[in-house]
Amino acid sequence: MKPKVVLFHAVSLDGRTTGFEVDMGLFYGLAQRWKEEASLVGCDTMLAAPGGLPTDDDSELAPAAPSPDDPRSLLVVADSRGRLRSWQYLREQPFWKGFVALCTDATPRDNMAYLQRKGVATIIAGRERIDYARALEALAERFGVGTVRVDSGGTLSGVLVRAGLADELHLLVHPLLVGRGAETVFFRDPADPAAAQPVPLRFLAAEPLAEGLVLLSYAFAR
Repeated sequence: MKPKVVLFHAVSLDGRTTGFEVDMGLFYGLAQRWKEEASLVGCDTMLAAPGGLPTDDDSELAPAAPSPDDPRSLLVVADSRGRLRSWQYLREQPFWKGFVALCTDATPRDNMAYLQRKGVATIIAGRERIDYARALEALAERFGVGTVRVDSGGTLSGVLVRAGLADELHLLVHPLLVGRGAETVFFRDPADPAAAQPVPLRFLAAEPLAEGLVLLSYAFAR
């Protein structure tokens, strides 16, 4: 059974996700509402972290063994091409209880060996591109994940939306216009522009917050 998938983005009024300062304390404070068991992130988002992530050495780590009583979430990174080489660094951070890489049959073998050395669990879903339906089902079956919060950019969100896998959309809207960086939007549609249809949403709530921010919540209409 597929877990619930929640998209949560901090955006400007014109839908940009960069070009302005986000109150990260507020953002992640609000994110706790969904009590996710897994945070799903795209590799591009991880590689774009401010200052970059350090590259791991060749040391070997024991597999991560999260406790069922640990309230923290799993960190799940979609990385079919094996580009993220910072898992040791990520494991040293206090934010997550366990670590999973989403891979495919085409993921380089040397990367699969690297993930094993670093004690990172893997889910193989798809031949060349990640089959997110299969990956989400595996998260539920193997790791007991009931809710996934997507903490990533517009590309991953777009794929999940068009695949019919996203359940809710929550936008922390900032009272400003960025007007540039059109590529940094919270929904980058993978569909053919000539064939793409609007995505219907069902309104859930609008919550005014301090400093003119508003939390908008919607469900994806099926």
